Amino acid sequence: MDKLLFKRILVAALTLLALIYVAYLLISANFNMYPTENAVQVTMTDRIFSNAFIVRDEKIIQNNSEGVLSYSVENGEAVNAGGEIAKIYTNEEDAVANTMSERLTKKKEALENIQKNTISGTMSLDIINNNIKSKLITLLEDTNTRKLTNAISDADVLLNAVNQRQLYTGKITDFSSEIAELQSSIDSLHNATGNTKGVIRTDDAGYFTEFCDGYEKVFDYDKIANITLEDLKTFEKSSTPANTAGKVISNVKWYVVCEVSADEAQSLNIWASPVTVLFSEASSEAIPAEIYRVNQSSKDSNAVVVLRCDYMDDGILEARQEPIEIGMGKYTGLRVSKRAIHDDYVTKTTYDDNDNPHKEQKKVQGVYVLYGSEVQFKQISILYADSDYVVCDTSPAEGILFNGETISLYDKVIVKGDDLYDGKVIH
Repeated sequence: MDKLLFKRILVAALTLLALIYVAYLLISANFNMYPTENAVQVTMTDRIFSNAFIVRDEKIIQNNSEGVLSYSVENGEAVNAGGEIAKIYTNEEDAVANTMSERLTKKKEALENIQKNTISGTMSLDIINNNIKSKLITLLEDTNTRKLTNAISDADVLLNAVNQRQLYTGKITDFSSEIAELQSSIDSLHNATGNTKGVIRTDDAGYFTEFCDGYEKVFDYDKIANITLEDLKTFEKSSTPANTAGKVISNVKWYVVCEVSADEAQSLNIWASPVTVLFSEASSEAIPAEIYRVNQSSKDSNAVVVLRCDYMDDGILEARQEPIEIGMGKYTGLRVSKRAIHDDYVTKTTYDDNDNPHKEQKKVQGVYVLYGSEVQFKQISILYADSDYVVCDTSPAEGILFNGETISLYDKVIVKGDDLYDGKVIH
C-alpha cells in the first residue's frame, strides 16, 4: 500500500476517533453530569390508610313469636316508627306465597299508574326517553359496582319506563289484560296462603336491614366522642340472639373509627376541610365525611380518629370492619423530584419614587432549571409531598414567591449535579 495513502487513512481514522471522543465529552457534560426531568402536571391526593370499624345507632328488632317471617320492607329501605317490618306465617310455603303476592301487587300497581299517567297526558315522549337513558346508565353503574339491590330496583323502573313508551307511542293499546292476569295470580296466592299469625313492627324510625353481625352493642353510640384507642382494640363480637328479626339504623349519622399514627393525627388535627372515605368493599365510591374527633393520649402516641358520615346505602348498612383510605384533598401542580430541591438566593428588583432600582436578595427553596446551556434557579411553592416527589403550585397566592417567578410546565429541572448556581453556563 502506498505510504502516503496509509498516512491519510490513519490521520482520518484518528480524526474520527477524536471527534467521537469530543462528542462523548460534550454529551457527558450536558446529560450525565446534569440529568434533567421535565416538570409535568399531576393531580395527587393526600391519603391515610387504616383499618376501619363502623359505629352506628342500631336498634335490634326481636321476634318473640314462632313462625316464618315474610319481610314487608327491603334491606336499606327507610321505615317509620311503628311501621311494619314483617308478617309472621305458620310455614315457609305461606311466607313465600305472601312475598310473591306482594311483588305481583307492586307490578300491577306500576302498570295501573303507567296507564293512568300516559292517558292523562302528564308525560311527554322526551321525558320518557330521558328516563330510559338515565335509568339504563344507573343500572349499568350499580351492576358494575355490585350494588345488586339497587340494580334490581333500577331494572324495575327501567321496565316501567319502557312499558310507558310502548303505550305512549301506540305500540300497545293498554295493559288491561296484563293487569287482569296479575290480579288473578294474586287472588290465587291469597287463597292458597294461610292467615298471618301476626306482624313485627319497629319502635324506631330509620333504615332497616335483616343483617346483624354481633357488633351492634360493642360500643355506646352516644359516647363515641370519648372513644379511646384502648376501647377500639378491645372490641369483641357477641352472638346474635336466635329470635333476632333484623335491626333499624335510627340515626342518619354514623361513624368510622380507626387507628392512625402520631404524624397522621397531627395532619388530621390541622386539616380544616371535609375528607373522603373509600372502603375496600362496602362502596366503590369515596364517601364524604368530617373529622369529628382525634383522640390521643399524648402528642407522640398513636391516636383513634372518628369520622362522621351521613351517606347511607345497603352496602354501607352491612359493612363493619374493612381497610379504608382517608382522602384529605386533591392537589394539582407540577411534579418535581425531591432530589432536585436546593436552597439558593433569588433577586427582586423594586423601584423608588424616583424610578431608581433597588435589588434585594433572599434565600429560598427552589430548583435549578436548564434553559439551553444556562442554569437558572427558580423558587417553588410546595402543595403536596410524598417520599420521592413534591407537587408545586404554578400560580401561588400573592406574596408566596419572593420575586414572583417559579417553574413552568415542561421546564427541564436538574435532578443531579455538582457546583450548581444561578447563571451557570454549561459548555
